[in-house]
Order: sequence, then C-alpha cells, then structure tokens
Amino acid sequence: MIRSFVTFAIDRPIINHILLLFLLLLSIFSYQNIPKEIFPPAELDQISITGGYPGASADVLDKMAVKNIEDELGSISEIDNIETIIQNGLFFIKADIKTGSDNQLVLSDVKDVVATIRRDLPSDMDEPIAKIAIQEFPLLLVAVSGDLPTKTLLTIADNLKSRLSTYKELSGIAIRGDADDEVLVHIDEKKLIAYGLSKESVFRAIGTLSSIFPIGTIEQKGSHLYISTINGEKSAKALEETLITVGGKRIRVGDIARVSFGLSDSSEISHFNGVRNISLNINKTKEGNAITLSREIKAMLAEMEKVYEGVTLEAYTDTSIWIKNRLNLVSSNILFGLILVFLALFMSVNYKIAAVVAIGIPASFMITLIGADQIGYSLNMLTLLGALIALGMLVDEAIVVAENIYRHMEMGKSPRQAAIDGSVEMFPAVLTATLTTVFAFLPLLILSGEMGMFMKVLPVMISILLISSLFEAFYFLPLHSKELFTRSDADQAHTKNDFWVRMDRIYERILGRLLVQKKRSLALLVGGILLATVGMMSITRFQLFPEFDSTQIYLNGKVDVNYQLEDTEEVVTQIEKQLMDYLGKDEVSSITSVVGLFVNSDQTFETGDNLFHIFINLHEKAPENLFDTYLNPIFSLEYDGSDMIRPRKAQEIALATQNDVIEGLRELKAPNGEALFSQINLFVPQTGIVGHDIEIGLSSADEKKKFDALQRLKSELAGIEGVFDIADNAKEGVKELKLRVNEYGQMLGITEAYVTSELKGLFLKGEYGKMFDESGLVRLRIEDPDKDKRLEIASVTLTTPDGLSVVRLDEV
Repeated sequence: MIRSFVTFAIDRPIINHILLLFLLLLSIFSYQNIPKEIFPPAELDQISITGGYPGASADVLDKMAVKNIEDELGSISEIDNIETIIQNGLFFIKADIKTGSDNQLVLSDVKDVVATIRRDLPSDMDEPIAKIAIQEFPLLLVAVSGDLPTKTLLTIADNLKSRLSTYKELSGIAIRGDADDEVLVHIDEKKLIAYGLSKESVFRAIGTLSSIFPIGTIEQKGSHLYISTINGEKSAKALEETLITVGGKRIRVGDIARVSFGLSDSSEISHFNGVRNISLNINKTKEGNAITLSREIKAMLAEMEKVYEGVTLEAYTDTSIWIKNRLNLVSSNILFGLILVFLALFMSVNYKIAAVVAIGIPASFMITLIGADQIGYSLNMLTLLGALIALGMLVDEAIVVAENIYRHMEMGKSPRQAAIDGSVEMFPAVLTATLTTVFAFLPLLILSGEMGMFMKVLPVMISILLISSLFEAFYFLPLHSKELFTRSDADQAHTKNDFWVRMDRIYERILGRLLVQKKRSLALLVGGILLATVGMMSITRFQLFPEFDSTQIYLNGKVDVNYQLEDTEEVVTQIEKQLMDYLGKDEVSSITSVVGLFVNSDQTFETGDNLFHIFINLHEKAPENLFDTYLNPIFSLEYDGSDMIRPRKAQEIALATQNDVIEGLRELKAPNGEALFSQINLFVPQTGIVGHDIEIGLSSADEKKKFDALQRLKSELAGIEGVFDIADNAKEGVKELKLRVNEYGQMLGITEAYVTSELKGLFLKGEYGKMFDESGLVRLRIEDPDKDKRLEIASVTLTTPDGLSVVRLDEV
C-alpha cells in the first residue's frame, strides 16, 4: 500500500505540485483567519446566574434568593462546582457544567430552578437571569474624553458602542461611567408632616404621574388612530406644577418636593490621565482575531474623531500588542531556527539532501496551520511552543528518508526507482519513531479541569506537526528527491573534509576508552547524571510559565468600606498625581483608572464604591540585544517598532514604583486614624491558569473565625523572605440596621410592611415610574436629599396608617 502511495506521488508530479501550491494558499488564508491570543482558553463550560435587589444587604440577598438557588442547583447532576459572589444589592453565581453534558439542556434545568424560586422573591424584584457563560477575551479600552458635558460624552460612547456591535467577533462591550436618564423627585419630609400626608401614599401618587403604556386604537374606515398619553411632562417646572391627590387632599408636586432632570448616579467613575472621562471596555469572542480587530477599531476611532470636534477617542490597554509581541518572539525564533537547521544540514550532509529536507519543513507547518484552524485552535504561546519543540523532530523523518533515497542511487538505481525503494524501505522505522514520539505527549490529554483544557493544545499541536512531517516525508519529499538528485551526484565518491575526519577520530578514541572499561564507565556516567540532576534541582526555580514583560502595570486597592464613590475618587486622584510625577513619559504612555472596580490578577473582578483599579499603560519595550534589534524585525510575522522606546522592563518599573510610591501610600491614615487602604497592590499582569504563584483557600462556617485566621495567615506570610504582594478577596460588609416594630407600634397598626413602604422612597432611591423624552426612556425616581446627612435614623417620622398622628421611628 505504501509503495502504491509513494509511486502515485512520484508519477503524478503535476497533482503533487498543485497540491503543494494549494496548501500554501490555504495556509495563508488560515493564518489570516485563525484567532491570535497570548494563551488558549482555559475555562470550562459554565452557567451564570445574575440578579439583585437595590438596597438589600448581602445577608438578606443570601437568605432571599442565593441559598435556595444553590440548593436547587446542587440537585442537578450535570452541575459540578458552584461559585457564588454576593455583594450588597447584587449576586453572581457560576456553575461548572460537567464535560460531555448538553449545555442547552442544563441551561433549561437551571431556568426551571430560577422560575421555581421566583414566587418567593419580592414582587418588584427582577427575576434572576440564567445564561451560558461565554468566555470573553479582553481586547481594548477606549477613552472618550473632551471638554464637554457628561451627557454628550455618553451619547458619543453609545454611538461608538452601536458601531462596534456590528462586529460579530466582539462581545461584552461595556461603558465605564454609564448612567441612565432620570427624573429625581427630592421629597421634603418636613412638608409631608406639615400637610399630614402619608409617605407611602405620596410615593404611590408620584408614581402615577406618567405612563408609557398604550391605551388602544380607534379604527374607522379611512382613519386609524393610536391612543396614548404624552408619557410624562418634559420639564421639571411642569412636573412641579402638576396636581396630585393624596389622602383626599390636592397639592402640587412642587409643594412637597423639588424635581430635577439629569443623569443617575454611576456605579463606576473612569479617569484618563487624571481627568474624568467615559471609557469603553471591549472584549472579543474566542473566534476573534485580536490583531485584526484592534487595527480596524483604531481606524474607526480615527474616523469618528473627525466627526466629533473637541473629542478625543484614544485606545489603550491594547491586548493585541501583547499578543503580537509574543507571536513575533516565538515566530522569529521558529524562522531563525529553520535557518540554523538548514545550515546544520548543509554543513553535515549533501547540499541537495539539505535542500530537499528544508523544503519539507515549511510544508509541514502549512499543513499544521490549516489543521489548527479547522479544529478551532488559535495561534498562541502554547501552540507556537509546541511548534518550537517539534521543530528539531520535523527534520528527523526527512533526513532519514532523503539519505536512504540517496543511498539507493549510489547502488546504481535511477532517481525514480531510488525514490520509491528508499522511501518504502524506511516507512516502518519512520512510522514507529513518529508514533512513539506522539505517544510520549498524549498523556497530557488526560489532565482534567482547567489545567487539562489549557495544556491539551500542546500535545495536539506536536502530534499534528509530526504527522504532517510524516505525510510530507512520503508524499512530497520522494518527488523532490527524484527531481533534484541526479546520477552524476551519486557517482561521485563520498568525501569528508578535514573537520569531520578529526571529529570522527576524537569520537572513536572516546568511545574506545569507554568500551574498554564498560562497568566503570557506566557507573561514572550514571553517577554524573544523578549528581548533576540533584545540583540543578537545588539551584533551579520552579515555575509553570516564565515571567514575561508586559505593556501594563496594575495598581488596585480598597479603602474603607463606608467610602462613597466620590470619596474613593478623591483618593485615586491623589495616587494618579503621584504616579504621573514619578513615572517618566519615555516609559509610561498614559494612566487610566476606574473607580468602583477591582481587577484581580487572575482577571476576575469585584465592584463596590470603595474599590479602585489603576492601569499604568507603558510604551513597548525597546530592543535590548542583537537578535531583537536586527533579526526579530526580519523574521517576525507582525512587527511594528514605532512605539518601542521603553528602556526598562515592566517588572523593574513595578519594583521601583513599589518601593518609592506604594510603600509610602501604605502609611497614609484615614480621618478616623486607621490605615487609609485596607488593601493596595501593584503587580505586572501575567496570563495563565491562576493569577498568583500560590493561592490558599479558607473555609469555615464561623465568619469571625475565618477572618481572624485570614489576618493571622497574611501576617505569617509577610514574614517569609521572598513573599510579597499578599492579597485576598475577602470583602468587609457594610453595617446593617435591623428594624423591629414594638408593641406600641403594633397597637397603632404599624407593621414591617408598612414601615418598608413608608421609608423605601426616602432611603432607597427606588424607581417609581418611567417616562419618554426625545432621546428615549427616562426613569422616575424618588429620594430624600438629606438621607445621608442624618446621623440618627431614629428621628425619622412615620404617619400612622389611619393618618391621624405622626410618630418618631424610635417610638414604634
């Protein structure tokens, strides 16, 4: 069978060459199409459930919804691990789907669980959303800045988001600093008391001021009409003059409240070089090509800047730069390695044999690139590392087959017959050698979990490369040998130059001495290997992946849990100023911040008013050696050296900043005398399975015991030499005040539900209605403007259910 295969390849040269040309064109198309990333995906299929209830504490949310959902999810056999994050007002649940399960069926079961617990949730709480978690890859952050109102910047950001949404390879486009249009009704509690009005009745009456629902239609012959209201007044003055009826009394809204149109409070504040801005966080899907997408988005930003005068649209945190630099580094090493392999062959064997072998290496890579694209793999550090590992193995089959073909020509055979006989003769040995190498890497496929997903691309890529080289050695190489080798080459006697003659003599002497005293030589060699191994282990550091330079440094932190977003922003502004004064422009391109966000080193994130994250964006690293300066630009696939001006590595900058800036910040005190930062970390982001070198988990039903153990553990770790950047994901909760109705309050007819309905509008800033204006939906919210200034909630008053008297909260 193999003889027929080789004979067909040799006797059909046109088909053979066309196939090689087709593979070349297809590989070029595959390179353009294949996603390019730093590392491959490493997340299992997951179901995500998100929900929330504004104003609810984490404890209340846990009892209200989370605990029931977790218990029900545990009964689904296809669900594996369940991870939950509960914050004040929000909760996130992620459940791993077992390998081999039908994701859509699992999602259907999870939605049934959510629907079941829906009846126990408050009527005004939105049903939790369950969906299959799509793995997203960070791509770009875009700053929208300018000396314009926030509303205008948000409109521009929305337009940009709409244009970006046309890219199918993008996902999760989020606007940092986004806010809704709202009408805020500021209730004056003293006036409510003066008018003798029940708060709950006032809230209900204000909620009826607008309606966005249609009334119906009138259909007459030749004339149809749709009927609806004006969807609410369009100015604050008109709303304040509107009459409402509360408890049989007619009053104007302006008599008891002040109305304002504006933007709602944002959950995040974005800064660019110390100035407030709006930013867009852009992610890509698994299939997206980061380098191509980044190039197209930057071109779009340049076009939009011409449309919006006075607005700057700047892309930063461009992960495609990281990807491009890593791909350039590995690809240039591969291409340079190919040259070295060819030179080694040229020096050691016949130059025509070297040429035949060298032609086969690109052919193997072309087949591998096409195969990787077809099975859904990307070009990343691991796949290219597999190519680099297999590079030396690729030439083994080709050298053996080409040398054997040449040997058969020396026996007097024609080039055609020598190519057939020489190839067929070596097939069993070459096939066995290839399969044994493939089998050596296949055990990596049995790794389970995220590590298994992460590492499986390595054995698969090596296997594809070796099998591709096997195909090339018995299909393309015999024809090339027949066409390049001639009888005149074979008729020439093999001659060795003086260098190889001397090397052969040295090897013969060494081998002869070893064979004379076999036992002593064997013991000496084994002992030397063991001693060298022990010595290397004692001085070698163990790390899964090497540390690499980055174009970003992360600075994140937490201040007192009771800080509001604006208070945290003041602290961040001071840090930004210190960083900009300390870091030079030849190393740092920009500094951007997001107040209300905390990004961990493993790319997970937290949200909260007391959290912040600062991105120190660096220029690209300047070339530092001969290879980077002269060879890398030539052999790289995607080279761009226009921004390579940074003299120091990111790790060196981070260490200097840690010593000169961050250590001083750790000593700052809050007004209450305690440390200003409960946590502040500076690190260079790396990519892998986990974000830290070591991660330790603590579990206990006793929360106090768990936090005490955490603080003690952090203290002990800080005393270990070489340990730094100790961080935790424990979150201190805001204090919660529980109200209980006493007997006197019960006698007055006051219940917990009545207290909730009376006070909710003052403290929750809840949504009581919706309106439409020319730009779209506007939310109607109610709030007491003085709620945060009150030191004693007990002084709040309640109108009794019968409306006859007013009592203080601490009385009932």
